[in-house]
Amino acid sequence: MTVTTAAEEPDSEAATGYPRKRRQTRRRLLRAGTVVLVERGPAQVTAGQIAAAAGVAVGTFYNHFPSVDDFVDAVADDLSHGVEIGRDTLHDIEHDPSRRVAIGVLQLLEMADADPTAASAFVTLAALRPDFRARIRAIVGQAINDGVEAQLFDVAVGPAAVNAVLGTAFQSMRSLVLGETDPGEAQAVARLVLRLLGVPAGEIDSVVAQAAATLAAS
Repeated sequence: MTVTTAAEEPDSEAATGYPRKRRQTRRRLLRAGTVVLVERGPAQVTAGQIAAAAGVAVGTFYNHFPSVDDFVDAVADDLSHGVEIGRDTLHDIEHDPSRRVAIGVLQLLEMADADPTAASAFVTLAALRPDFRARIRAIVGQAINDGVEAQLFDVAVGPAAVNAVLGTAFQSMRSLVLGETDPGEAQAVARLVLRLLGVPAGEIDSVVAQAAATLAAS
């Protein structure tokens, strides 16, 4: 890493002002463009629509993203990052597949409660972008495989188990976004997912409570 000192750059505010403004503009484009993405779907989004929603010129959009596909990839990276943080953090701390799955479910439902637009984009991209869907399925599939190998899950490794976990989580996200479910039901959903995976009933409450505590402390 190269560090520029105050002596080397006399106007440090000027030096940092442009990068900061550029980051802010990129974030504005991502935020406004995510709304457009949810409303229109990835195949119908244009650079002009995203730029207009963000209140910038189309040229500004292309200064940050070479194409709309690159923009959608950036949104997908942002959204999937939240799930991956939960998986990696828990793997480093506990190496516990049951808690890892519970944390992933709780994170998705927390997203749906705190940021419905991001949650809607997450579900939309999972449905319409094979690369994004494969990324999420790989995370869930690895956690399930680890749980089966550790004799914590009583399911067959494969697409059916992954579908059960993601189907439950995604439908619960939709229900939260639509106001059909109370945010307080998140732990109930996590308990249901663990039951689907065959975690013994007597262990489920403790696993979900520990997962919630891990998230609260992170």
